Amino acid sequence: MEKEVDSQEFENQRPNEEVILFNHQHPWTMVKTGFWVLLLIIIGLIVFLIFSSVAVRFICSGVILLIIVVLLAVRQFIYSNTYCIVTNERIINIEQSGIFSRRVSEVELKDILNVFYEIKGMASTLLNFGDITIDTSGSDSNFLVLKNFENPHFIHEKITHLHKTAKD
Repeated sequence: MEKEVDSQEFENQRPNEEVILFNHQHPWTMVKTGFWVLLLIIIGLIVFLIFSSVAVRFICSGVILLIIVVLLAVRQFIYSNTYCIVTNERIINIEQSGIFSRRVSEVELKDILNVFYEIKGMASTLLNFGDITIDTSGSDSNFLVLKNFENPHFIHEKITHLHKTAKD
């Protein structure tokens, strides 16, 4: 979800650097976890139908409930720690892909060559989310991809405008 911010601070913020946008991925990215939770609930119901022993039902219910809680907690952690910050100087993308796996990428606005976005698929089209790709003049990776962000057209326009302003 994108939001324009009046004033927000973040780690390693430069002097006179202002946060323009702070975006999390679209909540739809958590749907896959919802399917796993639903599958676990169905398995729990099947266990209740198959086994008549109260002890087996209790143990299976406890294990399934524990798995669901851990699954939801991990997914929420990943979701809340994956975001993009657009400032008046640079774009910073923090991508949390697991509990112990984090990737931080940044690109200076002045190093941007091209910005484009892609909305692919029915869910993305209906819910208005997609990927924003930023082509840079850096030597290592030439692309920064912001995956599954809401309203990619708005983010694209904002980055393009900031890039033009930074070049002047």
